[in-house]
Amino acid sequence: MNLLTRFQTLDGNRSGKMFRSRSCSALTIPMLLPPEGWDDDRALPQPYSSVSSRGVTSLSSRILSALIPLNDAPFFQFGMVDGSEAPHEVDAYLETLSYQVYRKLISTNLRETVYQALQSLIVVGDSLIIMDTDYFFTTYRLDQYVVQRDVMGEVMEVLHLEYESIDPDDIRYQGGDIEYRDGFRTLVCQYLYNKEHNIWHYSKEDSHGNVESTGEYLVCPFAVLRWTGMTGENYGRSHCEDILGDILSLEAFTKAQIEGLAAASTFWIGIDPSGVTEVDDIAAKRNGSFVSARQPDVFTISPAATMVSQVQAAGNAVEAMRREVGQAFLSTGQAIPSGDRVTATAVRMIGSELETILGGAFSSIARTLMEPLVKRCLVQMLDSGLLDPTLGEQFFDEDSTLSVDIITGLQALSRDTDLQKLMQMGDMVRNLPPEAIATFKWDAYASQLISSLGFDPRMWVKDPEVIKQEQAEMQQQQMQTQTKGAMGNAAANAAGQAAGSMASNALQDPAIQEQAMQMMQQGMPQ
Repeated sequence: MNLLTRFQTLDGNRSGKMFRSRSCSALTIPMLLPPEGWDDDRALPQPYSSVSSRGVTSLSSRILSALIPLNDAPFFQFGMVDGSEAPHEVDAYLETLSYQVYRKLISTNLRETVYQALQSLIVVGDSLIIMDTDYFFTTYRLDQYVVQRDVMGEVMEVLHLEYESIDPDDIRYQGGDIEYRDGFRTLVCQYLYNKEHNIWHYSKEDSHGNVESTGEYLVCPFAVLRWTGMTGENYGRSHCEDILGDILSLEAFTKAQIEGLAAASTFWIGIDPSGVTEVDDIAAKRNGSFVSARQPDVFTISPAATMVSQVQAAGNAVEAMRREVGQAFLSTGQAIPSGDRVTATAVRMIGSELETILGGAFSSIARTLMEPLVKRCLVQMLDSGLLDPTLGEQFFDEDSTLSVDIITGLQALSRDTDLQKLMQMGDMVRNLPPEAIATFKWDAYASQLISSLGFDPRMWVKDPEVIKQEQAEMQQQQMQTQTKGAMGNAAANAAGQAAGSMASNALQDPAIQEQAMQMMQQGMPQ
């Protein structure tokens, strides 16, 4: 069985999944998973409401800010496999290494690729990211790849489609290609996991079964993502699928509101058939011209007066469903009720409640997405000679000692909330007794406060070793100053004592005594 047949077989076993995913995509962002057989010449479905689309965009942006913060700090760190704390020298080296790998990752199209993958996860439930040898990333739609998992949910096989540019007049590839594109030929790539040797086998074939290339990977160059994974399923369930009822209701009520408003805005000019006014007397005249007509013969026909209650009910339903859908997408602006009695405390409580919605999904995405990308970047940098070759043994051997830890968490979804909590903590600590304030870790507090503002704490918080060194230097300077002062006082006292002794000895000399008496007599008045 060639790879194209294998792809078609696995693709045919997920018709239900594809139908659900395309339904969710049609109601939110249709381009994430277009209808089957769609091409650039065909229009995509257009939903009546854009609330779901804006919710997907907002939620994707918030998760992206949590996964890859904008504070130029790595979203991962290197630590010991056994969980022990590394020595200070080793820890400093690992921190420098993490910044080196992070700068290599972030210098490419990582952010836009992860953003596209997050949108697909929220709407479709699945996404595939592959890292090329040039450190650039590619996102694949669900209809462009298939996956097989074991009972534990671990990926065992991945097949995806690639398109290679050809001569448009080449008739060899004009038929038989799945998802054929004009001017391209389709290639099928397979990644097959060998559990016995813990290695990935790679193979690429064209649509006719001709092998293009083969290879092996110690670290897989892809990340297969699911929003919510179920036991025994190869694909995930999306966030939109979980709230599909609300989205469908919003779509139906919005359609009813639009149609009701359109109907209420229609009107016709009626003419009394038994009156003296004729239709041609009115229809053939320009606006503002004089007509010969009797006022009771001309009247307006419109359903607006009888549709007020229906349009108002549809509008109320639309507003209610917008709040429900906005709350599901963590759009606090849509979730906050309108009214004069909405306090700031109520707004913060709503925001804190919304953050707890994505607990499990966010943790799974952070683990299955970021960790493979960091490991793959390490392998690429080792192969390129950008890192010490001995690090490969420390990270990827069976008896490895170093590990990759993703440090982005759920609380990063709302940095404003973290900043408010830290400010409240600072106010509370300042009101504590001096004994309690002395036990507070102000350096840790300063680091968290600066991190919540999006800055690197190392640029503003001094290292404990630097503080100890500065304190030692200050104490040494104080001791030197005190020593110099004591020496100066001793010298002054010695000089004073010497001058007093010399004066006493001089007064005892008879010649000096006689001279002093003469001066006193000359100064006395006559």
